[in-house]
Parts: sequence; C-alpha cells; structure tokens
Amino acid sequence: MTSHRPRHGRASTYKSGCRCTECREANRVYQAASNKRRAADPALADRAGHGRASTYINYACRCDACKAANSQRLREQRERRAIAKGAAS
Repeated sequence: MTSHRPRHGRASTYKSGCRCTECREANRVYQAASNKRRAADPALADRAGHGRASTYINYACRCDACKAANSQRLREQRERRAIAKGAAS
C-alpha cells in the first residue's frame, strides 16, 4: 500500500487544506491570475450579477450598484469588529 503525499507549492494542495508557505503562495498567485482574467472581461461581471460585493471584489466591477454593495459590506464589517472589540474589553 502506498501512502499519498501531497505535492506542496500547488494551489490544489492549498485547496485540499495545506497552509504551508509554498502552498499559500501558489494559491495567492492562482487567485491573482483569476482576478486579473475576470477583471479583463466585463461580460463576466454581467453574468455574475451586479449589486453584490463579490462582483466588486472578484470581477473588479465599479458600477454604482457594486460600489454600494461593497460599501455596505465594509460598513457591516467595521460594526462587527467594533462590537467584538467592545466585548473583548
């Protein structure tokens, strides 16, 4: 019986759960390339749907609806952090 050893330095290994430095870097590079590809094709943002923070982030859409959704996401994130910080004190 052979044991399966993960190949480090690959985005697929990161997605399988490995968080070593090499796998984290491979995933970062993979995600950056994916974001660049999505941002280059505005039709992809149209298919993803406007008015969502994920479209603002993942597809680099800067229409008014996506900007508003991302602003709301950031506002809620700040509020959650303030609450958590107050509870920790």
